[in-house]
Amino acid sequence: MIPTNRTLLRDHWVLAWPIILGQMSHMAQSVVDSVMVGGLGAVPLAGVSVAVGVFNVLLVFGIGLSLAVTTLSAHARGQNDNEEGGRVLLHGFWVCLLAGVLMQGLLMLGLSWLSLLNQKPEVEAQMRIYLQALGYSFLPIMLFQAFRQFIEGLEWMKPALVIAVLSIPLNIGLNSLLIFGRWGFPAMGVEGAAWATVIARWVMALAMMAYVLNQKELRIYWTHRFRVGSVRFQPLLRMLVLGLSSAFQFIFETSAFAGAAVVIGWLGAEALAAHQVAINIASMSFMVAVGISSSASIRIGYARGLGDLGLARRIGWVAMGMTLTLMSLCALVFVVWNRELPAFYVSDPVVLRSASILLLIAAAFQLVDGLQALGVGLLRGMEDKRIPTLLVLVAYWVVALPLGTYLVLNSSYGLYGMWLALAGGLLLSAIFLILRFLHLTADTMSKDPASV
Repeated sequence: MIPTNRTLLRDHWVLAWPIILGQMSHMAQSVVDSVMVGGLGAVPLAGVSVAVGVFNVLLVFGIGLSLAVTTLSAHARGQNDNEEGGRVLLHGFWVCLLAGVLMQGLLMLGLSWLSLLNQKPEVEAQMRIYLQALGYSFLPIMLFQAFRQFIEGLEWMKPALVIAVLSIPLNIGLNSLLIFGRWGFPAMGVEGAAWATVIARWVMALAMMAYVLNQKELRIYWTHRFRVGSVRFQPLLRMLVLGLSSAFQFIFETSAFAGAAVVIGWLGAEALAAHQVAINIASMSFMVAVGISSSASIRIGYARGLGDLGLARRIGWVAMGMTLTLMSLCALVFVVWNRELPAFYVSDPVVLRSASILLLIAAAFQLVDGLQALGVGLLRGMEDKRIPTLLVLVAYWVVALPLGTYLVLNSSYGLYGMWLALAGGLLLSAIFLILRFLHLTADTMSKDPASV
């Protein structure tokens, strides 16, 4: 029976909303840190702002790698191949574990190069303190991702949501204790915020692992019991190629925004603080697009497992409609409450004014931001690797960041010029990615791109 568009929309939403709330819960940890650190002043907030940007460049590398697990898990489910599903779980576990160790090592090595970012000495000092502690959260993040992405490929969406939501009050409580030194704990400032996040993420990782490993329904996939000797070259290579494609797409985008924060930091702590406040708020709405993108990737991977590229194309159209509708609502929220939302973070009038203007700019590019995120997910579900990565690289690093740097340093736009340039990069990326998906699915009898 051919599913109707209404059925596709319902199925898509059933998958999307737990991912959206789960991603927002993850973002809430950074938001909580920023809000509570903001109480210490503009300099600590600015330090955390740049530090989070640096951290996220490595983090998205790992997240991108882990997303291959979801696509391949969904594909195996579409083929009704439990043996292949077991291989996906095995190789996903080891890829994520080793990625977590590698990311922590790279961050520790990179601490000696922070001065190259040319931030004010007091801001750099706060960055260093925060990153030295936060680096220990890479391993639990990746362990969480390995098991989470596998079961989400099976359309088990709620466990990750429940764990992520419960982590928010845990993080708030730990922040209260460790940032401000309540109940006899030492007042550790930004370092306390970092350690609170590390502890919360270890709790999340252990909870997710315990859940998955205790589900009788999932024991059909434990064919290899995570033994190193069971790892094979071809499935490992397939996962790495797909994962690295997503990882580099994320790195190009995130590093562009991190680079933007560095350039904005040259304008002073107030400009950087305003940028961070607006980014935190906009990132919450971006999670809506990420949720739809992830669910689309799962559904398309499943459709490909069935051998139905026509269904994959219809799923893409439904996802586009959902994205445009929900991101329009997010844009409306930014316009109506552009002054009220930043006030949750800071009270500095200069920072508040700048952040409120940035939210209006953010409102203007919500639709293209959503479509850009969706395009990445659609093509990941198609296992399209090389071209999307190149498109994202050009959009951000050839167009957006150089233009933004010019506008910041050589025009009256200043801080706002960088955001306008990033919006242009998002638009360019969105157009190319969506056109690429429509091209790949134009002829439903054409060869599957993953086999090319």
